[in-house]
Amino acid sequence: MLRQRKPLIVATVICLVGFYSTPAQSGPPVAARPAVASRVTSDVVDLTNVERTRRGQTPLRADQRLMRAAQIHAEQMARAGQMAHDLPGAAYPHSEDRLAATKYRWTAHGENVAMGQSSAAQVLDSWMHSPGHRKNILNPVYTELGVGYAVDRAGRPYFVQVFARPSS
Repeated sequence: MLRQRKPLIVATVICLVGFYSTPAQSGPPVAARPAVASRVTSDVVDLTNVERTRRGQTPLRADQRLMRAAQIHAEQMARAGQMAHDLPGAAYPHSEDRLAATKYRWTAHGENVAMGQSSAAQVLDSWMHSPGHRKNILNPVYTELGVGYAVDRAGRPYFVQVFARPSS
C-alpha cells in the first residue's frame, strides 16, 4: 500500500509546485502595456479637444513633459491602489512635485484624476459630467495638456489629465 501512495504523493507535490511557482499575472504590475497606454492617452487628448472645440475653446497641445507628469501620477495611484490628487507617501506627492520633476515651468496648472472607467470615452464622459473636472477641461487659460494611464494589480485603470499654461 505504501508503494501506491508514493507516486500519488509525488504527483501531488509536482502539481502544487507548478501551481504556486506560476506567476499570477504577466507583464508589469502597474503600468499598462505600452501600446494600450499610448492608444488610451492619445484618445483622451483627442476627446478632450473635441469637447473644447464643441464649446468654442482652442484645442490643447499635448506636451511631452506634461504627459510624463501625468504618467508619473497615474503609476503612483495604481501602485498605491487609490485615486487622489495628493499621495503623501509617493515619490512625487503633489502636482507641483511632478511638474518640477519633468522641468515644466508653468503660470497656471490643473489636474483631473479618475479610476475605474473602461475607456477614454467613458472617462471623458465622467469628467464632463462633473462640474470641477469639466471646468478644467474647458478652462481657456490652459494651452497644453498631458495624459497618463496605468492599471493596478487588480486590473483597475487610473487616468490623469494635467493641464497647464507654460511660463514665457
